[in-house]
Amino acid sequence: MIKAIAHRGYSRKYPENTLSAFEAAIRLGFYWIEMDVRLTKDGVPLIIHDPKVDRVTNGKGCVKDYSLAALKELTVYEKERLPTLKEVFAAFAGRCKMAIELKKDKNGDNGIEHAVYQLIKDYNLEQDVYINSFNHASIERMRELSPALELGLIQTKPMKALLPYMKTINASSLAIHIRHFSRKFAEQCSREGVQLIVYNVDSVRLIKKMSNFPNVRCTVNELERFKKWYKPAGS
Repeated sequence: MIKAIAHRGYSRKYPENTLSAFEAAIRLGFYWIEMDVRLTKDGVPLIIHDPKVDRVTNGKGCVKDYSLAALKELTVYEKERLPTLKEVFAAFAGRCKMAIELKKDKNGDNGIEHAVYQLIKDYNLEQDVYINSFNHASIERMRELSPALELGLIQTKPMKALLPYMKTINASSLAIHIRHFSRKFAEQCSREGVQLIVYNVDSVRLIKKMSNFPNVRCTVNELERFKKWYKPAGS
C-alpha cells in the first residue's frame, strides 16, 4: 500500500469527494483517502469541500441551507451524487484509513463534531480515521468527545508555537503546505512526537524531494505520478 493521502480521492480523474474517486484511489493502492465534511441544514455530515454547491454540482447556494434530501437531487459533474459520511463509512470501512477534514464557520457550534464522532462510533472506526481542521476550536471539541481519536491541525505555514498547544489537546499531527516545508521543521516535529503532513506534493521534483523524508506523510492529487516517482529513502 502507498502510505500517502489521496486528496479528495482520485480527484484528477474522478469527481472529487465522491464514492468513485475514493474507490479509484484505493484500487490504485493508496492507504489513506482524504475527504471534507460539512453539515447539511438538517445536521447530516456530507462530503463536500466548498461552502457552496455551485462549483461541483448543478445547484446553487450554501450547503448549510439545503436539506440532505434536496442535496441528493443535485448531480456532481452530471453523473454522481454528493455522498454522506455514513455512505463513505459503509463503503470503505476496513479497506483503508480515512482522513476527515471538518469544515465549519470559525464561530458558533453547529454540532459537526458530535455528528461525525457519532458515526465513527457507530462504525467502530476510532482506529481507522484521523480528524483535522483549520478550525482549531473544532479539534478541541473533538478531543472533548474522545480521548482516543487521532487528531490534527492544519496550518498553511509552520508555527513553532503550535507544537506546545498541540500537546495540551493531545493532537498528534500537523499539516502544512509544501512550500513551507523545511528539514529543520521536520526534525523539530519528529523530536516533539508530531506527525508532520505536507499537502500538494504533486510535481516530480517535489515527489522526489519528499522521498528523502519517509517519515513525513504526503497529501497528493497526482496519484499515478506519486506512485511512479515516490521512492522512500531506505526502502
